[in-house]
Amino acid sequence: MERPSSTPAPATWRIGIVGAGRSRQGLGPFLASAFERAGARVAGVAGRDAASAARAAHELAGRLGHAVPAFAGAHELAAAVDLLVVAAPVPAHLAGLQAALAAGVPCLCEKPLVDWRDATAGQRLVAGFRERGLLLVENCQWPFVLPAFFALYPERIGQTVHTVGMGLSPAGTGLGMVEDSLSHVLSLVQALAPLSTAARVEAVTQSAPGPLAEHNVVCFRIVDGTATIVVELHLRRCPEPPRPAWFAVDGCRVDRRLGPDYTQDFVTPDGRSAFAEDPLSRLVYGLLEPLPENRRERTDASADAISVRLGLFVAVLDALTAV
Repeated sequence: MERPSSTPAPATWRIGIVGAGRSRQGLGPFLASAFERAGARVAGVAGRDAASAARAAHELAGRLGHAVPAFAGAHELAAAVDLLVVAAPVPAHLAGLQAALAAGVPCLCEKPLVDWRDATAGQRLVAGFRERGLLLVENCQWPFVLPAFFALYPERIGQTVHTVGMGLSPAGTGLGMVEDSLSHVLSLVQALAPLSTAARVEAVTQSAPGPLAEHNVVCFRIVDGTATIVVELHLRRCPEPPRPAWFAVDGCRVDRRLGPDYTQDFVTPDGRSAFAEDPLSRLVYGLLEPLPENRRERTDASADAISVRLGLFVAVLDALTAV
């Protein structure tokens, strides 16, 4: 049954997860743990079929210490929870988003929001969440490590951004590396220099266009009014964790250093370091806290940012695949 967006928040949020298994290095189990640490309760899972949902439910029950029901599909799950998490492989994102919107529940969706070929349908869904006043969040965690960056480079606070570079180590090859990583750098750019709906992509290039390429550098410009930001995304395949990562803003670089239990700090080239709170936990806590207020400005701002990011995401990939 569809619920109005003004439904009062429950004392404990019931979370449903579409794609809660660990296949394809999915984040479902980590998201489940993060939500429970934040005080919510995983109240059900759905998968690509009944068998995969049952397996995921069994694995999560062992991880979380309580029973987790398995549901027949995303629509049935969304109707039984207060917030839907879409952590399935990208081809299943559209169906998960549709289920959350139909049920009238907020949604956290793994990045990228949709397959870039489904961008038109994805934009319609983003508009649907906005119109309903339902919170939609894409799981882009890099903006949450910016406090560590600014602790190391306080002179960058409030400064205009001209260049953003990022180095990531995805598990795939070729265009798949770009699809998997592009939302990260775009979300970081948005956090550093919020982009308007007029933002556009120009001068897209890549160093290694082959389908089996294990190293690639994708470059483009984001033009927004009179402002231009030059973006470089450096990709190097790394099939297994720990995966190296870094970013730089106008030449000020930090490299991620992982510690026990995935703790992380960021290190400058001259050896200074700053601890970063777990970005996944920060995202989850931040997502849950505003929900009881159901503030329209929060839902509108999130939808607008996702819509702009999706447009830029598609523009880059269209340019890279143009014949």
